[in-house]
Amino acid sequence: MVLSGDALTKRASALGFFVLFPGFILYHTLVAMGMIPALLGGLFGVVSVMLFVVYCALLSSQLHMLLSTTRGYALLTFAFFAYVLLWAVANYGLVGGGIMRAALIQTIETLVLWLVLFIMGYRVPLDSPRLARAFWLAFALIAGYLLFHVATTGQWMFFARRMVEEGGENVSTYQGYARSALVLLVFLIAISERAVVRAGLIVLGAFVMFVLGARSELYAFLALTLVLLLLWAGMSVKYMLTLLAVIAALIAVVVSQFEALAGSRQLQVLDLSGTSSWLARQNLGQRATEQILANPLLGRFGGHISSAELRGGYAHSMLSAWVNYGLLGFVLYLGLTAVAFLGSTYRLLFVGARDARWVFAFSINFVCLLLIVLAKPVFWPLPALGWGAFANALVALRQRQSSYATQQSGPAGTRRGVPGQHDAARDSQGCNDNESGTSDLRPSTL
Repeated sequence: MVLSGDALTKRASALGFFVLFPGFILYHTLVAMGMIPALLGGLFGVVSVMLFVVYCALLSSQLHMLLSTTRGYALLTFAFFAYVLLWAVANYGLVGGGIMRAALIQTIETLVLWLVLFIMGYRVPLDSPRLARAFWLAFALIAGYLLFHVATTGQWMFFARRMVEEGGENVSTYQGYARSALVLLVFLIAISERAVVRAGLIVLGAFVMFVLGARSELYAFLALTLVLLLLWAGMSVKYMLTLLAVIAALIAVVVSQFEALAGSRQLQVLDLSGTSSWLARQNLGQRATEQILANPLLGRFGGHISSAELRGGYAHSMLSAWVNYGLLGFVLYLGLTAVAFLGSTYRLLFVGARDARWVFAFSINFVCLLLIVLAKPVFWPLPALGWGAFANALVALRQRQSSYATQQSGPAGTRRGVPGQHDAARDSQGCNDNESGTSDLRPSTL
């Protein structure tokens, strides 16, 4: 059997989506336990480079559909990628030196991750039962292991590197774990069909995110689930009861385990002024602001390296995009996520779309927008997955509209009168009351 370029891209995206997110957690945990060697290093970078090669070979088969169905957004995304590359090369060519070289390499690495996650989000088959089963199985293993860890050790934070006596650099930090767990949970919430399943996911997901220890991802996940439940509660009494049950369950856990949780880094958000990481981030943010004010139009490419003398000395917010890529780069970077978030919000809130693609696009872009404003630098690659997810939902929408238009046209291109034509038109817009199998507005079978 010979697969088309589109089919190969979908399969590569599905496999890569699993490996880079739930697979990432499973891989690093097995490495930390000494059950497998670190054959793929840190996994995320190595697998991303492999996917980059595959996607570049298959890109021509995707460009027609991408540009014809999401022309403005796709062109804006690729224009941003091209701008960043040209900006980095130009700065290195004009200035040169070790700092510019390090900044150029960092930018190229980020561009590779952006392209991979964008194409992955654009072509991942969110309606694949096999992919859903793989994610559910991975989630069961991860949640079960973390429950076992807390029960047997009494520790409310899992830090894989502490399990390794030598070679700990091959095991991911808690940030890598949390990034992958966040995407895993967002995907499962998007494809789930029942309120009770989503409620269980939210409670268990909050536990998983808490134990993994990354504050930004934990509170972004909690904010997302609160927004989704409020949105769905306005459509269904069942979801209103679900919202109240989830809040009650989380409060009960916190109250019953307050003494054990009180000293955790996750609850340090109640008094950030005394934490060293918060103070360090404040200093980095202030330094970035000073560099922007000194040159608001062009920024200062590689300024985080020259001032802090390390590649990680960037502002932990979207200001890092302004410093490195100037005002235009900042506007494009923020604009891509904002457009994807607002577009998917419109589909969910005002059109009533309940397709998993729109829920996933809304969810991933919500957490990305929140985190790039508050906590994540431009070198954090996850926003590109949100850009791709939005493009994925747009492509599916345009294909449904095109299919409907074809069905309603006669041989001579004239429109045929068909009973139920109004409902079909609404379905092509993703807002048919019955598209989820229910007779009302309940989003219970997403």
